[in-house]
Amino acid sequence: MSQPDPMSAQDIAGILTAIAISIVSGAVSITRRIVAGYSASLVWVISEFLTAILCGYLMYNAYPYLAPSLPEFITLPVAVAFVAHSGGRIFQEIESALIKQYRFFRNK
Repeated sequence: MSQPDPMSAQDIAGILTAIAISIVSGAVSITRRIVAGYSASLVWVISEFLTAILCGYLMYNAYPYLAPSLPEFITLPVAVAFVAHSGGRIFQEIESALIKQYRFFRNK
């Protein structure tokens, strides 16, 4: 039985970079909404960060497969940052549409 390949230092650095970019994106998103007048709660802040990290990590893993079909200027950090930031918005829009269409999460 063969052992799985250990992660290289470059792989670990890449994952840490993707997570750092995602965290910064989450912080920017949270700050923009607070400045726009939304009140912040601990659950909302945590969900924003976790959504950004999840989306950034998913792009980090998908990028090698998508890179050949992307323009050259969309490097791994650009792709991770874009998806980390926009992914949270997309999740919120899908959630809002589902709630509106199917009346999910309503008490009545």
